[in-house]
Amino acid sequence: MEQEQLRHQYLDAIGVASWLPRAALPGAGSSANWVDDFQYPAPEIPFVSERTVSARAGLSDSRQGMKTEAPAVKASASAGVAAARAALGVQPEASPEIVSPSATNAHVPSIHDKPSAVVEPISVEAAESTEPVDSISDATPPNFKLMFLRVGELLIVDSMPPQGGVFTEQYAHLATAIAASLGFSGQVSEPFMLPWPMFASKTLNQGRAQAVIAVQHKLNKDLKSQSATALLLLGEAAAQMVLDRRETLDELRGVAFNLQQGVGAVASQSLTELMYLPGAKKALWNDLQTLLTKQG
Repeated sequence: MEQEQLRHQYLDAIGVASWLPRAALPGAGSSANWVDDFQYPAPEIPFVSERTVSARAGLSDSRQGMKTEAPAVKASASAGVAAARAALGVQPEASPEIVSPSATNAHVPSIHDKPSAVVEPISVEAAESTEPVDSISDATPPNFKLMFLRVGELLIVDSMPPQGGVFTEQYAHLATAIAASLGFSGQVSEPFMLPWPMFASKTLNQGRAQAVIAVQHKLNKDLKSQSATALLLLGEAAAQMVLDRRETLDELRGVAFNLQQGVGAVASQSLTELMYLPGAKKALWNDLQTLLTKQG
């Protein structure tokens, strides 16, 4: 019975409610004999067992022994220090004066004191950050898939559907036709797909800044390996990542850009939009006029 009382006391101390049946439950097994007489709390039954009493007594004796031995050890140590100081001719230091708080009328903080003002904590990142507000959203990895394709001296960077975008013969024929309308012909390279984010890990930094670095690194590598005189940026992701701009595609399309000396660029709609949206090819032709004028 005492063991059960202690168990309920411990459970009650940690906020766990323990329930016992007060009547016979249908289909349940028979309860122990003590269940019928169990009450909690029970004043007539102490919540300290004999084992606990003996353990507390031993702990008290050990603490009392430490208190009686401490002055002797402290006195012997003080005597040794005094003897060493006398042998070296060092004058004894004055004992520091202990001043009670009441003597200086100093206010001792209490947990009941109310703060006069609430001071909000300032994070280190917020204090040291000099980036614009947009950098907060830059930590979220953008989701896109870019296709790099070369037709002669024309380099095409197209924004493919991030999910399930596959380069088919329709894409190849359309890209070749666009290149021919600009006066480019030649061998069509194998398409290169650059998906982003590239890794599934959440611990890697795959934010917008890293995405721009990866795209521009791929572009510079292609421009160095083979000569190119024009660049088509099809789709919003291709235009924003290559040019490192935050404007929408409607603001960037049809504008002539200079990436490198002798390499002009223009942005327009993606190949996917050109295949499935009526009137998109006419809009593309209007956007290409700035590139044709520059080449002419």
